[in-house]
Amino acid sequence: MQPYLDVFTRVVDAYLSTPRPVIQTPHINQLASQLDLELHEKGADLATLEDCLQAYLQHNPDSSQVGFFKQLYAGRNGPAVIGDWIASLSNVNMHIYQVGPVATLMEQEVIKQWCTLVGYKQGDGMIVSGGSQANLIAMMLARHKICPTLKTQGADGRRLRAYVSDQAHYSSQKAANILGLGTDNLIGVASDDQGRLCPQALSTQIQADLALGYQPFYLGLTAGTTVTGAFDPVQAGRQIADQYDLWLHIDGAWGAPVLFSPQHRHLLQHAELSDSFSWDAHKLMGVPLTAAAILVKQAGLLPASCAGGGDDYLFHPDQYAHLNLGPASLQCGRRADALKVWLSWKSLGHQGFAEKVDKLQALKDYCVKRIDTTADLHRLAPAPYLNILFQFKPANIDDEATLTALNTAICQTMAHNGGPFVDYASHKGRSGIRLILANDMTAQEDIDHFLNQCIDTGTALLTDFI
Repeated sequence: MQPYLDVFTRVVDAYLSTPRPVIQTPHINQLASQLDLELHEKGADLATLEDCLQAYLQHNPDSSQVGFFKQLYAGRNGPAVIGDWIASLSNVNMHIYQVGPVATLMEQEVIKQWCTLVGYKQGDGMIVSGGSQANLIAMMLARHKICPTLKTQGADGRRLRAYVSDQAHYSSQKAANILGLGTDNLIGVASDDQGRLCPQALSTQIQADLALGYQPFYLGLTAGTTVTGAFDPVQAGRQIADQYDLWLHIDGAWGAPVLFSPQHRHLLQHAELSDSFSWDAHKLMGVPLTAAAILVKQAGLLPASCAGGGDDYLFHPDQYAHLNLGPASLQCGRRADALKVWLSWKSLGHQGFAEKVDKLQALKDYCVKRIDTTADLHRLAPAPYLNILFQFKPANIDDEATLTALNTAICQTMAHNGGPFVDYASHKGRSGIRLILANDMTAQEDIDHFLNQCIDTGTALLTDFI
């Protein structure tokens, strides 16, 4: 093992000590010609493996840098990185307590703390691979509530309908497909001018579906939409859920960490009224991919919905049976992702995450003010959270198709030149630059540099669009 540890040390030291652009990925044809990715009959020596690892790190975008604004994650969480490495070294499995005793207790603790933040007094939960799996399980729980015999007997002919905002994450469509509901039976309800699900539009849609013989069963709200960071109204959602006997889920994959902050938790007011809740630790909490959680208000529902088999060889009825997490999971083999979450939380505490949220929210406010007071920049949506959607919009261009092409080109050109690395997105028929603030190492001067780069790049591209 020691020779591999030596390679690891050299690669990591070189990676952490060598300055680089935030992105330097060449064209696919060039990249393929530079790298030896072919697998052969005989194995390679350590020097070859070391070269491959160096190349891997060199050509990937560096999400730890302050110029990485592209995705809903950024920065580097040192304690969580160490936890990720140790989890791989120990290679424990999370299905039964006996092969992962410490990790099991760690997972129980982080689930308890997450439930407390949401407001679940008797809740439980499970660490899962990401928000997509958490949302899938939530819809599965809702289906099990209304059709408990479906688990053993299959579909009984009921025409089930699920509802989310038209700004919801696409994982709900995947869940409707996987669960056999049919994606046409997932209804994207209209959102208001703030990007939040409109309760009146939801009620109208449910009434229309009932008249057509459908059975509504699930309402998924979003806390922090992917484009504008909007928070759907929870209290109004609960009232509608009670009226029509719907399971109420909150997808807090991105926005949930506001619950750490006394200053900003009002954005997710009444979270405790939900039946289930998704939380991605690998987004704003900065834990390395992947680590997320499905939280459930009523304990015991996860194994009732998910359990099946394994009792004859794995889940023995012994003194550890009540500690086995496997029956509540859709997975059998599952790595100890609890370790990196727990170690990060142990290091930073609730206060550390609260300070991160507060700092980034203040930085967002600064960025919004800069955009709103700069002649050639125009904000396309409110920014309640850490997403800012805006356009480079010179006074002489009003055509939306031209502005879409121009702002897309700005993002692509900056990436080609090594950064900043940012994405573009559409919202209610208009497209612009989607800035995501997730790295608490970012400062006001980094925002100034980023916005100036957008303006300079856009100005240089103008002749191609007018």
